Amino acid sequence: MNDPTGERGAARAPASRAAIAWFFALSGLSFSNWAVRIPDIRDLLELSQSQLGALLLCPVIGSLCLTLLSNYLNTRFGSRRITRVAACAIVVALVLIGAAVSPLMLGLALAVFGAGMGLLNIAMNDQAATLERRYRRSIMSSFHGLFSLGGMAGSLIGGALATLGLTPRWHLLLVAAFLLLGILISHRHLLAPPPRAERPVGALFVRPKGRVWLLGIIAAAVVFIEGSMADWSALFLTELGASRGHAAMGLAVFTGTMAVGRLLGDRWLDRVGAIRALELGSALALAGLGLAIVTADPIIALVGFALAGIGMSTLFPCLLSLAGRNRSMSPSGAIASVAMLGYLSMLGGPPMLGFLAEAITLHHAFAALAVAAVLAIALARPAARA
Repeated sequence: MNDPTGERGAARAPASRAAIAWFFALSGLSFSNWAVRIPDIRDLLELSQSQLGALLLCPVIGSLCLTLLSNYLNTRFGSRRITRVAACAIVVALVLIGAAVSPLMLGLALAVFGAGMGLLNIAMNDQAATLERRYRRSIMSSFHGLFSLGGMAGSLIGGALATLGLTPRWHLLLVAAFLLLGILISHRHLLAPPPRAERPVGALFVRPKGRVWLLGIIAAAVVFIEGSMADWSALFLTELGASRGHAAMGLAVFTGTMAVGRLLGDRWLDRVGAIRALELGSALALAGLGLAIVTADPIIALVGFALAGIGMSTLFPCLLSLAGRNRSMSPSGAIASVAMLGYLSMLGGPPMLGFLAEAITLHHAFAALAVAAVLAIALARPAARA
């Protein structure tokens, strides 16, 4: 492969950056457009709550399985090819989800959807980390900001189409066509892999090594906070006496401030460096969560959620950047390892918070999120320096 800092590589970098950005936005768009139609699909297929709950495990299982294999696939075929294939699988899955006429068909479509999302997550982050090394400055945060913006845009688009009475079948078909058009335009600008002879042989299942373990533990703490906020923030505000409409603002404020922070975060990361960014971001998240925990006022709790969102915004992108630059293992393997530990935390963390809330109330259980932020602060320096 050409020297990434060479003249040709520099000339191609803006086009590659735009292409990679599209795939991050695609990930957010596809997930949110499916998510907003869950109630309609449930009603069309006459699913019970237990059936729906079981079906919602299908994308999780598909995503987990392909994430486990992602290091091998990326090193075997290159992240450019995997990004293309994963994105196309998501497009096909969206069409199948909309066309599902039985729980079995929906479950299979959701498994494909989750597999595509899991594989795309690793491959596009590998592309982003490679391009970041070309730029020799931080650009990872803005990519994750576009994922967040894609999710917000997809929610608005999906909600509008649902309000207009468009069925899930036609809605998801239109979204799939739009996403496919974007893939056809952008895929050629993805970064080419190194020659086959220069690629490391990827293990079938990757295990973290060296400081990647520490990065993965921080990632687990960060994703535990993010996932718990997504699942429990509205109920937390409800317990403080907020109305349903007010309570729904909790997640919107958290994700909105996180999206803004990610879009503006690259300069911040370059200015303060990875160690300080992890420490200060985690500290701000801790302050915001602490404010929400100690107050009995829903408005003040929202302010705390906003602070937490800003603090959390650059943490996960920063961890992936550090994983991509580590010397203990291949960049794709390190990114896959960090993402996998984050995935496991996403699966187990929010339910564990629910069990804790059952024992000591949700308000007190939120202290576990503050503990996770403290853990991130404590490990930031050794993880970034190891």
